Amino acid sequence: MAAMCEQCKGRIRGRIHTSITGRYLCERCHTQLQGRTAGVVAGGGVRGGIATGGWYARVKQAMSGRGRRR
Repeated sequence: MAAMCEQCKGRIRGRIHTSITGRYLCERCHTQLQGRTAGVVAGGGVRGGIATGGWYARVKQAMSGRGRRR
């Protein structure tokens, strides 16, 4: 049975992540959530959280060896 990401509404392929609120997330949405959370916790507020979310996603992608996604 295929699961759907409750954030982007896309089909989840691979690992299903569960947020702290119980939502099912795909890898991409989970990575964005982690980065945004880190930005808010670090004291950047909502703007800092959004910026950190994008940065974290790019770093995680580069470190995984997949290169740049389009």
